[in-house]
Formats: sequence, structure tokens, C-alpha cells
Amino acid sequence: MSVLSILSLAGFLLLIAHLLRSRFALFVAGFFTIFPLIYRAIDVTALDVFGPFYTRELNQFIGGNGAAPVFIYAALAFIVPLMLVFPDRGKGFARLAALRPAYSNYHELAGHGAFVLGTGVLGLLAVNFILTGTVPILQGIDRIAYSQSAGAIHITAYELNFLLNFLFGAFTILPRINGRGFDMRFAFLAAALAAYWVITGNRFSVFFVLVSFYLMPVALVYLARKAGRIGELEPGMLGQRIITSRPVRIMAVFASVFMVAGLLYNSYYNVRDYRDPVYEISERVLVQPVQLWVNSWDRVDFGNTSDPINDHAIGEVLDPIDFERNSTIQYLMTKELGYFRAAELTELGQAYNGGYPEVHFELLGAYLPFLTLPLAGLIASLFLSLFLRLLYRNLVMTSVLGLYVYFGITLHFTGGMLTFVLTETYWIKIALFLACWAVEGHIVARGDRIAFAAAWQSVHAGERRQPV
Repeated sequence: MSVLSILSLAGFLLLIAHLLRSRFALFVAGFFTIFPLIYRAIDVTALDVFGPFYTRELNQFIGGNGAAPVFIYAALAFIVPLMLVFPDRGKGFARLAALRPAYSNYHELAGHGAFVLGTGVLGLLAVNFILTGTVPILQGIDRIAYSQSAGAIHITAYELNFLLNFLFGAFTILPRINGRGFDMRFAFLAAALAAYWVITGNRFSVFFVLVSFYLMPVALVYLARKAGRIGELEPGMLGQRIITSRPVRIMAVFASVFMVAGLLYNSYYNVRDYRDPVYEISERVLVQPVQLWVNSWDRVDFGNTSDPINDHAIGEVLDPIDFERNSTIQYLMTKELGYFRAAELTELGQAYNGGYPEVHFELLGAYLPFLTLPLAGLIASLFLSLFLRLLYRNLVMTSVLGLYVYFGITLHFTGGMLTFVLTETYWIKIALFLACWAVEGHIVARGDRIAFAAAWQSVHAGERRQPV
């Protein structure tokens, strides 16, 4: 079984290498979902080959049960549909290359408004930070402890970190995909927000979100260049040419890795002062992300073909301990720890890692998930492709609201969440997205007509000036 796990992982990593080499725009666009699937695939394969390992969260040994191949199938259930629908080759790419939307005064006005909004948010965070009177990174205060005293402004910014950074990324590249330079104002805002998260004691997750969503729109720059829609930056934009050069990008990646490594070291060795930090880190990185899946795979009953739907599990997911939190994780924790211990941890705000693809097998038995997993991947891939296409068409605010809707879908892949579609607020987000699409689509279309009319008048004026 370990041989099959190794072969499955090897094939999966070869596919990822292909994406990095030939479909880089797709990899950047889907990075927020793809990266966790990669490291979880490595984790579960390590448990298959070298396990079992002890996990303190579950108080048991896990692994060695051949759970890797099916997890890798679940990862491919997102990546393969994305490869099919993402518009960077074939007919979809040809249609995308043919688009020539107008960059109008509306987009410049929207950019100024977004910059004022972003500056205002950072200003509020700065004032709130001063009022708290603490510097977590210097005083050894954990990010969770700081959040409890930092107030609503800090918590809201943390929860909407993904949206802010996509907004910054979208307006950074919007003029670039229209043949101009990058709007570096928003790059500075993103850098300032990153500095704020460093100072307030964060480690990895907040920076992963920041990088994933800020760079997500950058995929469109690669597409625009591939389509021949834009060329190199103009010689006069020396600063931007240096910042976006390959050596500087490589240096930025290494600097980011070293920064996160330093923050992790500070958290584990100084702030939390674990007795054995190496063991804590290894369990956190290698075991905890897949522990629920490994045990869930043990519970799959391939002999049950007459009644595969687990009505009890569905009821537990729909009626969780805490409706404000991910009900899938609550159910899985209840299966592992019992109701009362799971309720105690939930009330303390603690949640274990995992949820996908566990929820499919817990609710739907052994065979149906092999259909529902690619269906979920197709839905996510189509919507990711949709709102990035909208940004490519200069519908920038519609794309931002589309990202807000898409983020709910990503919660299924990061935590197995299903009930986000049952909340009223999610359908309000969808309604706002559709309304904005209609309004902004009309504005941009009007800009297209004005630009066409101006070009037409210019051509005719030139003809009238020619000597007979």
C-alpha cells in the first residue's frame, strides 16, 4: 500500500511541476487552494509510508492505512477541472485574447476611491494599535491573546484580510493589463498591511492569505502578455522594471520565507516557549493537517452499498454545537473526542485542521464521493475562472465581490465547510455580486462605446485633413 501511496504522490507532484512550468497563471490563480492540497498530500503520504505517528490532539496513533491515494484523488478533483476551464490555452484562451476592453475615467476614479478606502483601513488599524498600548512582536504576546484585547477593528481586518489584499492586487494590475504600468500605490498598501500583521504577532496563516489573494490577480498579467495584449513595461518605468524583474522576485520569495521562518521561531521558542519546539512544529506541520482524514478513511465502509447516505452525520452537520463556526469540523471532532470534549474546545474557539475530503465520505459513504468531489471542484473552478475573467474585462468591483462569493466556496476545500450556502449573508453577497455586475457592466460598456466613437472621429478627422 505504501508503494501505491508513493507512486500517487510522485504522479501528483509531476503534475504540479507541469503547472509551474507550463500553466503558471493557473497555479497563481488557484494557489490558495492548491498549496494546502500539495502539503497535505505530502503529509498523508508520509503517514502511510512511515506511520503510524502519535497525535496528542486525538490521543492516539494514526497513519499507515493507505489514505494517500484517495486524498490525492480529492486534490486532483479540484486541479483537473481548473486545468480544463481556466482560460490560458485552446479556444478559451483565443476568446480571451480577442477581448479589448476600454480603460476609462471610471477605472481611474475607482482606483482613487479604493486607495482612499485602503488608506483609511490602515489608518484605523494604526490608531487602534496605538490605543491598545502593546507591541506583541516585542513583548512576546501571542496573536490570539492580542486579538482578544485589540477590539473589533483588528478582528474585522483579520477576517477580511483576503478581501483587502485581493482589492489591492486587482487595482495594482488593472492599469497594467490595459497596457500601462502597475499602480504601485496598492503594492505599498499591501506591504504596510503585511508589516502590521508582523508587528501584531502573526505567524504563517495570515501571510499565506495575504500573498495568495494579492497575487491572484497577477495571473491576468501573465495571460495578457501571453495573449499579446500587453508588452514589456516602458523604458521610462525604470523603478517598476526593477521591482518586477526576475532577480528581485526571487529575492522577495526568499525574504518572505526567511521572515515567516523567523516569526515561527519566535512564536514556538519565545512566545509560547514549548519544552520541545521541534516536536511541536513537526506534529503541527506533518500530522495535524491530515489526522482527521486518516481516521475518517478508516471509517469508510465499502461494503455498504444499499444505504450509503449517513443521515445522522447530515443532521449533525446541519445542527452543530455552534452555528457560528464550521459545522463539519465540529462533527469530525465529535467523532474523535466525544460530544462533550468537542463542545468544550468549540466554546474555547479551537478547531482542528481538515474537513476535505472527509465530509464527502462521512456523509455520502464510500462511492458517491468519487462523483461529488470532482463536481465540487468543477463548481469552484468555474467560479474562480469567472470572476478573474470579469477583472480581465475591467469589471474590477464586480470581480472583488465575486472573490467575496468565491471565498465561501474555498472554505469547503480548506475546512470541509458546507453550511456557508445556508446563511442569509452568503446569498446577500451573491445578490450584491449580480447587481454590481449589471451596473458596472453597463458603465464599462458605455466606456467602450465612447472610446470607439472617439477613435472613429479621429480616423475621419485624419481623412478630412489629407490632401485631395
